[in-house]
Amino acid sequence: MRRSSNLFVLKTITSLFLIAAFIAVSLPTYAQRGCATGRVMEAYLLKYPERKAEYQKRQADFQQKYEAVRRQKAQMRVQQRLSATVTIPVVVHIVMDDPSLVTDEQVQSQLDVLNADYAGLNADSSKIPAAFKPFFAKGNIRFCLAQRTPANEPTNGIVRVTSFTTSKPGDHDPVKYANMGGSNAWNISKYLNIWVCRMSEANDLGYSFMPQLPGLADSDVGFVTAYHAFGTIGTAEAPFNKGRTATHEIGHYFNLAHVWGSNECVESCSDSDEVDDTPNQNTCTYGTPSFPKTDNCTSVAPGIMFMNYMDYVDDAAMCMFTEGQADRMETALESFPDRSPLLSSDGCVPPVLFNNDVKALSVNYPNNAIVYCGQSFTPSIRIQNQGALPLTSVTLHVSVDGATPVSTNITLNLASLGETIIQANAITAGVGSHTIKIYTTNPNGSADQYTVNDTVSTKFTVTGNSTDPVAEGFEGSGFPTAGWGITNTSDLPEFNPVHVNTAFRSGSRSVKFNTHNFQLFGKSSVISTPEITIPLSADSVKVTFWRAAAQSNSLNSDTLEILFSTDCGQTFTSAYKKGGSALRTRNNFTNSEFIPFEDEWVADTLDLSPYLAGQHSSFTVQFRGINGYGNNIYLDDINIYSRELPPALKSNGFIIAPNPTTGLLTIQHYPSASRLKGIAIFSSTGQLYHKASYSTANAVNYIPVDMRSAAAGVYFIKLIYTDKTVTKKIIKVN
Repeated sequence: MRRSSNLFVLKTITSLFLIAAFIAVSLPTYAQRGCATGRVMEAYLLKYPERKAEYQKRQADFQQKYEAVRRQKAQMRVQQRLSATVTIPVVVHIVMDDPSLVTDEQVQSQLDVLNADYAGLNADSSKIPAAFKPFFAKGNIRFCLAQRTPANEPTNGIVRVTSFTTSKPGDHDPVKYANMGGSNAWNISKYLNIWVCRMSEANDLGYSFMPQLPGLADSDVGFVTAYHAFGTIGTAEAPFNKGRTATHEIGHYFNLAHVWGSNECVESCSDSDEVDDTPNQNTCTYGTPSFPKTDNCTSVAPGIMFMNYMDYVDDAAMCMFTEGQADRMETALESFPDRSPLLSSDGCVPPVLFNNDVKALSVNYPNNAIVYCGQSFTPSIRIQNQGALPLTSVTLHVSVDGATPVSTNITLNLASLGETIIQANAITAGVGSHTIKIYTTNPNGSADQYTVNDTVSTKFTVTGNSTDPVAEGFEGSGFPTAGWGITNTSDLPEFNPVHVNTAFRSGSRSVKFNTHNFQLFGKSSVISTPEITIPLSADSVKVTFWRAAAQSNSLNSDTLEILFSTDCGQTFTSAYKKGGSALRTRNNFTNSEFIPFEDEWVADTLDLSPYLAGQHSSFTVQFRGINGYGNNIYLDDINIYSRELPPALKSNGFIIAPNPTTGLLTIQHYPSASRLKGIAIFSSTGQLYHKASYSTANAVNYIPVDMRSAAAGVYFIKLIYTDKTVTKKIIKVN
């Protein structure tokens, strides 16, 4: 209700309903409705206070237009009121770890609810109390799933993205950005974008920014909803399985406030929703109240309009907009520059299809992939039949680095607008980085009638072979280094490891896993070595490297994982994994992009001997930076090598070298010195020169002894074990 002694006098807007939070108190998961719209609006204007005055002015101007509409309608006879139905094209972005859980049928169930609720054709409108029936709106806004993309190609209006990214309500919400694991908005002048996902806060069911918010990026405009509060079937869960979360939040999208006004569900009679035909209401309402319900603001029957879509009751208890609310939404649609272009959108009109038109959607393989060991590979692409006729045959052409294409004729049976993956014949490519172009021709043996969409391309790397030792400091100008490979597990090639000269442990370059700028939770950025050949007789295989990493906070952390393969990349085994405080090399948390200082590099060693030594003659090592909303991982100075022990050491269990010695002597044991209790060195005349004792706790396989001060001559060393004593002669020379 608009609280004013005169309905048509614009009251001073000192605390707009859009600034205050619409937050419910903390409640058990899914028990009561939680709308984050007010919270994100308040946070936005606190974050950008310089935009607040402009926003208030825009809302004040809008209120004048809205009240003019209400005055005009009040002066008209009912039969003379204008009635023009407008259909808003909708694109639904389903961003989930398994987006197929939200089916096409569930999406359509939500559209059906929206169309019924906004038209006043919902069957449960029969529950509206007689006292409120005169205010029940039959509005002019309708919705359709988009039938054409921004590029004027056919679509069903549903985009599915497989991702563990969750919504973090506010500007730059990750679910709205592909580089954060979400899905980019379609042109907001032509579509209402809806994102269906998991929310970071369990009690949040959804949110939308209000219209014409200064400085808000186009990508942030639209409605985000929890997957369990969307539609009426499938993943929808009671008591939010009647599709009313979308009805409520899209009301915010069209500039409706909650019916109780601008407070945070705090009892107050002084706030307003700026609508004249909603009763004054004290606070928000939950659950399924009984009619009539009164409060301190409206103390007599029929009481408050708790069944209004803009309250917080359960889905089954909501059933109406008022005429004033419908007028407010339609005025917003006509008035705000970020809403009014929807009036002329052709997004609901299907494009005219050619009879024969194949669209190459994406490279399926090798899409930004690593082809290991120079093996042959089978290119494949995902296509859509955008022709009106069924697709029964097509020719696929593959060109690597601009070479003469290799062609494959393919027979299939694909219905109009259907999608599938088709494969070419196997090919090979040399070691290094490559560009592959794949395109289609001759759909159904005829010329393709729209060739603009026939071609897709991508890059990939082919790894080579190397013998140990491998030393890589990434100092060369090219990247990846010849024989190495890079890839990632997202759909964005830009998330690959990158070559940087802003940080390095030595030299002037290193490799960065760019997790700060690409918040792709759970996705890996990968760099792989060539296949490394080692002697089958090797006794040890080790990987040494320097790393630097940071955390943005205590809750989020990236992970560095190192894996190896002994079958040219067909399978990998994890041998090293560090994250959180174990990985980070900067002591304090940092939100700005991490660039390590010189003292923030740490040396690390991975011993692959238990997996490889004496068992395999070749292997590949893969380094993975796993995105956990952290703040960058760097690698430098990677060394991979094997060692073969002297035969005498392996047969005797120990070796003393060098002998003769000029003074620096090493006693080495294999496989362990755990039985060694002590050593003693005597001169040829029996004089004790050196003595040391050991226990299991301090036994080491390499024991250095400094004899540089000893006179030249013959000495005897006694190795005292738990079960025996061994004496050996050594010769000291100058």
